[in-house]
Amino acid sequence: MRPSFPRMQEAFEFGFFCPGNSTNHYVGIWYKKISKRTYVWVANRNTPLTDTSGELTLTLKEVLILRNASTGNVIWSSGNSSSAMLVINPIGQLLDTGNFIIQEEGKDINKEYHLWQSFDFITDTLLCGMKLGRDLVTGIERHLMSWKSDDGPALGEFTSGIDTNGYHQLFVWHEKEIKFRGGSWNGVRFTGVYNMRPNRFHNFTFVLNQREIYYQFDLIDISFITRLVLQPNGSMEHFLWIESRQDWSPFLGQKAEICDLYAVCGQFRSCNFDKSPSCECFKGFEPTSPDQWKVTDWTQGCRHSIPLDCNPGEGFNKLSNLKLPDTGESWYDQTMTLVECEKKCKSNCSCTAYTYTDISGSGSGCLLWFGGLMDIRMVAENGDTLYVRLSASELYSTEDGKSETSGIRIQVIVPVASVVLVILLSICLFYGYNRKKQQEGTGSDDEDLELPLFGLSTILKATNNFSVNKKLGEGGFGPVYKGILENGKQIAVKRLANTSTQGLHEFKN
Repeated sequence: MRPSFPRMQEAFEFGFFCPGNSTNHYVGIWYKKISKRTYVWVANRNTPLTDTSGELTLTLKEVLILRNASTGNVIWSSGNSSSAMLVINPIGQLLDTGNFIIQEEGKDINKEYHLWQSFDFITDTLLCGMKLGRDLVTGIERHLMSWKSDDGPALGEFTSGIDTNGYHQLFVWHEKEIKFRGGSWNGVRFTGVYNMRPNRFHNFTFVLNQREIYYQFDLIDISFITRLVLQPNGSMEHFLWIESRQDWSPFLGQKAEICDLYAVCGQFRSCNFDKSPSCECFKGFEPTSPDQWKVTDWTQGCRHSIPLDCNPGEGFNKLSNLKLPDTGESWYDQTMTLVECEKKCKSNCSCTAYTYTDISGSGSGCLLWFGGLMDIRMVAENGDTLYVRLSASELYSTEDGKSETSGIRIQVIVPVASVVLVILLSICLFYGYNRKKQQEGTGSDDEDLELPLFGLSTILKATNNFSVNKKLGEGGFGPVYKGILENGKQIAVKRLANTSTQGLHEFKN
């Protein structure tokens, strides 16, 4: 029985075309009702016909085949005919959505499953109802692939799609290198596409389940005509057809800024286009290579000013209005609360930051990062929130760099001659100090300052947050720690056993 092509619908057309000034012929789909010819799908994009002798047929094995009628050579096919099943009466039909389907005659064309559909093999354009992502059952990957040029639909240099490593993200790749990271889905938008807001044209949807991971948009008002395009230069733009001007108008797209370049500032550093230099370290971090930083080479990123050692006093600093870091090495749970998320991160010494997976409503889910935080930028508004792990001393630092609890008195003995000498000297000083206080009654504050005093932030930095590795000894007089000041001088620090200040207790091991 001869395969058939039912009458084409009104919204789109399917057939042969020559793009722009090209003399090559292609099979594709374009809008029918707009004056400016706009192609949304191309079959033989890498194997054009060089003359008008093309012949397109639909076989009984549900396969579209494009041949050169003069030579009989197959130019393109929709699948492998040898592995396809024989269908009694396959039909090809172009739907109002712009999807060309192959279906067995008599089957419901409105069902999602078809023998074959062009929506599974998208080119440079995403239409309403198309899925950008992965079918976990069939293994089909749906990526946008740019044209090589405005007149040439051959595969270009740029690809865009959903990367499912770690927590899913939107990327634009230049060949194999990341050009732009749109970020993960936060329940409302991609975190790196901060101008992606609710509007009167579209509903944005992201689906994540055991069968599929994909993004799509749907029209609120079907009288509008819109499309998302990956341009030959790698930019992604959402266009709206303006009937009064008879032209396409871009209304959603990414700006070409230095901060849009992937990981331009290195790890633990944010990019802010409104500042000069654009890259700056987070609070509690310092440039890994100060010399490179001075010449605006930011590739080495930043590091913790006081290294983390999984001290119980470590906590998290809240950063707002930013593009979340690369989630390629992340972990997530969509059912946890933010409080549970913080506990989960704090219990893992390798966890460096956390936040919600879904910011809609009151927020839900848990997203954890491990290791360096990459590709972060600050935005003026509509950004996300991130909680970054810091040492205890950095959490208690004020804006001027002094500790909020710097009034706490800590006895310091300098220099350090040996472990034994320090401990003995500390014991003697402690008991001698107490006897003097008992004999003289309540002494003046000036008498308490006979030994050197340092701000708590200085002490914590010198002792690496009173790290166990820095402890020299301990007795009834309290623990004694070895520290190194920024000038290289060694000190021994004894925390007074009778200190009752809460800020100090938080740093006890």
